[in-house]
Amino acid sequence: MEHFRSVFPAIAYPFQLSYADHFLGIGSCFVEQIGQKLSAHKFSIFYNPLGIAFNPVSVALGLDRVTAPKLYQSTDLFEHQGLWHSFDHHGSFSHPDIHQTLNNIHSAQENGHAQFKKSTVLLLTLGTANVWEHLAQNRMVSNCHKLPGQVFRRRRLSVAEAVAVLGRSLQSLFSTRPEIVVILTVSPVRYLREGLLENTRSKASLILAAEQLSQNFAQVHYFPAYELLMDDLRDYRFYAEDLAHPSTQATAYIWDYFKKSFFAPAVIQQMQDIEKVVQAAQHRTLHPKSVSHRQFLTQQLEYLARLEDKYPEMDFSSEKSTFLHQLKA
Repeated sequence: MEHFRSVFPAIAYPFQLSYADHFLGIGSCFVEQIGQKLSAHKFSIFYNPLGIAFNPVSVALGLDRVTAPKLYQSTDLFEHQGLWHSFDHHGSFSHPDIHQTLNNIHSAQENGHAQFKKSTVLLLTLGTANVWEHLAQNRMVSNCHKLPGQVFRRRRLSVAEAVAVLGRSLQSLFSTRPEIVVILTVSPVRYLREGLLENTRSKASLILAAEQLSQNFAQVHYFPAYELLMDDLRDYRFYAEDLAHPSTQATAYIWDYFKKSFFAPAVIQQMQDIEKVVQAAQHRTLHPKSVSHRQFLTQQLEYLARLEDKYPEMDFSSEKSTFLHQLKA
């Protein structure tokens, strides 16, 4: 029988995860997609305390800030186009009020540090090996915040540089939390603005760096998100309209591989039970006062009560409130 695709074989990892684990995620938008999946299934997770981080330097900085938070001052910020920005942070932290920008930064950093202190799993996703260096300050930045291109210099980190900068941050992390497990991935998102050749070379650098880090640290384990899209699915129908980001279907495929790689069947069943009630709470009807919808709500509350008995450690207060509020409407 002929095969028309390269099916990526299952990987046997030396550990399994459960609802007892606490997750911290740092990296590109792909870590946010996985983070949203985990959050939707009621896992304990906090991700990107400095905002989306694409390159190894920015990811390492995120690790450093959750390990040892920094008290940012007004002198760490700059004003551009009516907003106060930090070169360490994503634009979502920027604000017209300098004090609000600092509050945004410190609040997220405190939440990240609190999650770090109890985390058992760290998700790291590298997006690009290219970095932007601010010429006047002689430093690499996490975000250019729409400043003129001539004030920066773009270059690609070598494999050795990527390994060194991430290695230092991981070593510091392990000195505090030696038991933490790191799942390291390379994002399948294509950075087409860099050009096809440069994107390929950048991803190659990251893949080699990830291999070296997993050899250097027993706690670091590589997850093949990039390879699942590029070598297993390998078709433009699995990309979004921009032909750069994975489609919803591709993300679901990678998420399914992630689940089967790290969770036991009993945990996956628990996730499916939770998914049913979460999706039901998100359901919107055209006829909220109809008899059929009220029956649906009653059935969901009964199902929810069974879940609370089965999983007493889980918090279903949000879903219960949603169902009760609709019943009373």
